[in-house]
Amino acid sequence: MINQQSTTSPCIFVLESDDDVRPVLKHNLQNWGYEVIMTLDEEDAIQRIQRVREHFDLILLNQTGKLIDELMAIGQQIRQSTELDSRTPIIVMAEDYGEDLEGQNIQMGENEYVTYLQDGQQLKDILQWLCPVY
Repeated sequence: MINQQSTTSPCIFVLESDDDVRPVLKHNLQNWGYEVIMTLDEEDAIQRIQRVREHFDLILLNQTGKLIDELMAIGQQIRQSTELDSRTPIIVMAEDYGEDLEGQNIQMGENEYVTYLQDGQQLKDILQWLCPVY
């Protein structure tokens, strides 16, 4: 299994509904060494995991028009709808927040995080910490 990990890139399951953000996010994740499964919304995500039994190592959700708790529940549903265990990390990228939260990563539960991005490097760092690329 260790040999397999060294030759296979980790895969991130992404839910991103913003048409402008989606291609940039996918490009960045791939440049950082990740394979990417991109979905548009909750319905697309659920259909995708039911249709194709793909393995992924992390769930990344961008908060667009939903509460953080709603998105975390969607991430948990995605995780439970697959053969993943509860150790598969879920990250919600917060949408609107004040300067007091900017730059923070807050753990919400076991392997569940909200990131209040200051810049792209912060996202890269938390991904590398939770789902390292070798």
